Amino acid sequence: MAKILVVDDVDDVADSLAELLRLCGYDVTVAYSAAEAISTIESCLPDVVLVDINMPVVDGFQLARQIRRRWGARIRLVAHTAYPRSSVAAQAGEAGFTSLVSKSARPLELALTVGGRARAAELRAAALRDRRRSQRFGSASRRATDLRSRFAA
Repeated sequence: MAKILVVDDVDDVADSLAELLRLCGYDVTVAYSAAEAISTIESCLPDVVLVDINMPVVDGFQLARQIRRRWGARIRLVAHTAYPRSSVAAQAGEAGFTSLVSKSARPLELALTVGGRARAAELRAAALRDRRRSQRFGSASRRATDLRSRFAA
């Protein structure tokens, strides 16, 4: 499974994102600053780094440039922002981000953005299996309820 580093200066946001991504099956590490992110990358070399754009001292754009200079394109960079996409998309691309996801994104959208195309196909297949399973068990439950109500009298 892909190793992901979540970088956000707001502890609650970083920890919540990490927990959500763990529930999706990812191996997740958290950093609460750009400096901590660089040292974490050196020690565990993640596949994907999810970076908050608006951080103090070193913002997400500067961090992305540092990561690109040191590790090149082998790490996928995903910008995570509350800013409107249109206002940061060009700057994010110039900084080296490969994807951009809104802080208001739904959990599945976040998981798909972080995971890329292969993970998207895997998650869609799992969702379809779950839907089929619930439909099959749902109809069995209705039949059992109908039988119980007939024989309860």
